Amino acid sequence: MTLQHRLQEYASPEGAREYLEEYEKAHRKWSDRRERRILERFFVRTGKVGSALDLPCGFGRYLGFLREHAGQVAQSDWSGEMMLLSRRLFPEHPVFGQVRGSGSAMPFRDRAVDLVFSMRLNHHVADPAARRAHVDEILRVARRFAVFSYFDAGSLKARIRRWRARSGGKREKNTLARTEVRALAAAAGFVVHADPMLFAVGSGHRLLLAERAS
Repeated sequence: MTLQHRLQEYASPEGAREYLEEYEKAHRKWSDRRERRILERFFVRTGKVGSALDLPCGFGRYLGFLREHAGQVAQSDWSGEMMLLSRRLFPEHPVFGQVRGSGSAMPFRDRAVDLVFSMRLNHHVADPAARRAHVDEILRVARRFAVFSYFDAGSLKARIRRWRARSGGKREKNTLARTEVRALAAAAGFVVHADPMLFAVGSGHRLLLAERAS
């Protein structure tokens, strides 16, 4: 499924609810727990920040987590229905703003928030240039820290998928090379502190913490 098709689905009330239900599945809960363990280590390093942006926020899966680690949280998503669902599900976690926006053209000024948080978006983007633009936008808007995920081109799962694609199987994953991501961070003035794999086997996702050096 292309990103455009996903966006169309998520823009509907039914699609937003289906995405919420997806995270009730056992394998999603398992990966969610692993993500949070990694992210907790990241936030030990960042300490509590003044402001954070969650893009894409989805139904607010990480809203409570981010409220623990940031004084204020803003949400952004292409789907207004997702943001509406987040408000309904988590009224105890008010945000200081919700803005409809795209990961490759974030509607925020340079260095707008202390930390930009972008999980599970990059690997949905089919165009390599747009995947790089997503990383560039995160780094542009982040004043101090960037936390995001991407699918590592060098991962076992990505290599297997490339082999299967050449054999007429499933298409290749939407990936970025680890060296490429680190180069984008360096060019924007960031230092990468950590970029562990979500799982060594069975997942190609890498989670990254970077800090602005200047």
